[in-house]
Amino acid sequence: MLAGVSPDKVSQITGIEVSLIEEIALQYGRARAPFISLGSGLSRYGNGAMTVRTITCLPALVGAWSKPGGGVLTSISSKAISPESVTRKDFLRTPTRIVNMNQLGHALTELTNPPIMSMYVYHSNPAVVAPDQNQIFKGLRREDLFTIVHERFMTDTARYADIILPATSSLEHSDIYRSYGCYTIQRAAAVIQPIGQAKSNWEVFQMLAKAMDFKDPFFNQSVDDLIDQMINPLSPWFKNADMAKLSAGRPVELTLPTNYKMTFLTPSGKIELFNPREAEPLPRYFEPHGDEAPLFLMSAPSLYSLNSSFNERPDLLSKKKAAYLMMNTTDASEKNLHDGQQVVAFNQRGEVNFVLKITAKVPRGVVVTEGLFWNKAPRTRSSVNALTSQRLTDRAEASTLYDVKVDVRPA
Repeated sequence: MLAGVSPDKVSQITGIEVSLIEEIALQYGRARAPFISLGSGLSRYGNGAMTVRTITCLPALVGAWSKPGGGVLTSISSKAISPESVTRKDFLRTPTRIVNMNQLGHALTELTNPPIMSMYVYHSNPAVVAPDQNQIFKGLRREDLFTIVHERFMTDTARYADIILPATSSLEHSDIYRSYGCYTIQRAAAVIQPIGQAKSNWEVFQMLAKAMDFKDPFFNQSVDDLIDQMINPLSPWFKNADMAKLSAGRPVELTLPTNYKMTFLTPSGKIELFNPREAEPLPRYFEPHGDEAPLFLMSAPSLYSLNSSFNERPDLLSKKKAAYLMMNTTDASEKNLHDGQQVVAFNQRGEVNFVLKITAKVPRGVVVTEGLFWNKAPRTRSSVNALTSQRLTDRAEASTLYDVKVDVRPA
């Protein structure tokens, strides 16, 4: 239950019947080992941290922590792999400015003292994946911005580059991979030689270090040397791991260290529902920010792409067919819109063309689109991130990609 909010109010906010809310609460409270697994999507609101904080209090209210298998899991992140041996923050002699990628549009167009004059892009396609796309385009079009993109494909970001460096694929370089949602790691070796002039991130960084006269022996290591340093066989995480299997390129599931003890990282070492050190001592409900528009926009993943990746595959792109916008039947009727119609979703930041899909699966007051498209994709001039905001969450300065509202009109 939302703190300080009645079941009727919760029903009004969520669209879920009061009887169902009460039934869920009773089942949770009476469960043998009540367990909650949290995804990351619900944190991508202006009040995302408070939402997560509120949910993580629930196990304490029903005594779930005392029951084997009970509790809450917000993420899985083992300390088996140590990135510090590669990131080398100790090389930073003086503090430097940090620019949040979630506000890249602002950084490229408004940041001063000094302004950003060059940008090196790797492992990303910010022209598509970052919020407030039109501001990013404005920044990328600056004549005085020198942009280098290390890529395998001619992405939307690469189209704005002054220099494009060819990148290797995962088949052309060694790497170490962590899983998402479980304690499994896998080491992989290159299976083919790099094609043409393609180079890995590490090779490019080595060349840049040499050109800039960095003489530290760190930069003379191979990528396998770096991986060896990240895998510490003396770590308790690897005590029961099959190292031969890992070296052979097989996935290895790590086990929790012996005598692993769950601790609460609070001053008292106990669960603290009431925290007087916070501006909000108790968890409570906050209205989402949204925009001056009637419909909340949910941008869901597609089955045929991952963020902006795989849009270079014509076979997968054809399965996506088009950028669809799903709308509730009643909302569509009130706007006199029909299924299959070309529509425009818009707010104060931009507008995006979609093909309308009318469905009862989407609740009233919400529209849903799936997947990101490159702007050069058929019938696509801009993607859904032309509508999203650079506003940050209430903690950790994360994105608010789902805290967005739009209106819809015929194209």
